[in-house]
Amino acid sequence: MTIGVPIKDAALRAELEALIAEHAYRLDMNCSENLAELYTEDGSLIAPNFACEGPEAINDYGRDRAAAKTRRVRHVCTNFRFWEDGPDQARGLCFILLFRSNGSDLSPAEPIALADAHDIYRRCPDGAWRIKERRVVLSFESAAHESS
Repeated sequence: MTIGVPIKDAALRAELEALIAEHAYRLDMNCSENLAELYTEDGSLIAPNFACEGPEAINDYGRDRAAAKTRRVRHVCTNFRFWEDGPDQARGLCFILLFRSNGSDLSPAEPIALADAHDIYRRCPDGAWRIKERRVVLSFESAAHESS
């Protein structure tokens, strides 16, 4: 990732971190049917096993995730870095530690992956920042994650 001018504006950093947190919350709490609301109209979500281009594909992915009621997951997002990339665009990187447990009881959660989320954000005409592109790159992966 090309490093640009770091974003120092606290309000903008807080807005981008809140966007990342909302993305994780919707996936973790099985309410991701409208995940594309967090993306631009031409947004994309790209991961090692799949790619979603546009609102319909992103919402299909969100609906599939929301339907998995017996799989509990938690995304722990940290180490946020943001760079300026033009007047209405920014880039970011954060680390995501993924925990998963299959079943409805309080069985132990297994840390199954650590990934880098390379994001491009755009300020939309309504003034809100949304994800233009999220590219998930695995740094570490357990056998449990690899086989899922």
